[in-house]
Amino acid sequence: MIAPPPLPGDNRIGCVVDDLADKGWSWQPGLLPDTLLRALREEIETLDAEAALAPAGIGRDDAFQVDRSIRKTRITWLDDSSDAQRAFSAWAETWRQALNRHLMLGLFEFEACFAVYPEGGFYDRHLDSFEGARNRIVSLVVYLNDTWDAADGGALLVWPEGASEDAPHVATLVPEGGGVVMMLSETIPHAVQRTERLRYAIAGWWRVNPATDGIPIPIS
Repeated sequence: MIAPPPLPGDNRIGCVVDDLADKGWSWQPGLLPDTLLRALREEIETLDAEAALAPAGIGRDDAFQVDRSIRKTRITWLDDSSDAQRAFSAWAETWRQALNRHLMLGLFEFEACFAVYPEGGFYDRHLDSFEGARNRIVSLVVYLNDTWDAADGGALLVWPEGASEDAPHVATLVPEGGGVVMMLSETIPHAVQRTERLRYAIAGWWRVNPATDGIPIPIS
């Protein structure tokens, strides 16, 4: 059994809180504890080898579609069916409480999926939630690869709130194992560059309302 890791110290929490309040996103290298990182990496590698991940789509309800010209990745939803997933959920819950305590966001529920970008995988610029829909409020990305180099591609590009389509991005985040990104789902545009090798991650979202009938709504 994997013990749920504690939150980092007040300084690290303060950095995340200040970043979200000031610019709407935060990059924290090495934030996920090593023990949990290794367990989750082993699980996502096994699931991918067993072809247990499905092509990811875009949109919601009747507008949901798998469009390879916009997004090329494979996912499977986390369901707390393993020790590693349960430990990750506990870790995410402590972050939910911390964000609510410091930013008064009213975050209620968490949903997450394993995400594998194959060689050549990418995701065009997008938001994680429809503005004003009040569903996904804070997005979480956790990188699970063992090693990663900038030449491997797959970087997360981040734009500031309100940036036009032709505005330059303000950050290029290399998906180093254990690194964590948090960002405001409704306002921070982002994209995943083409990756030159398998790229493993968890994508998660804190919501202010429950998923419909317990089923996560596939926005992104």
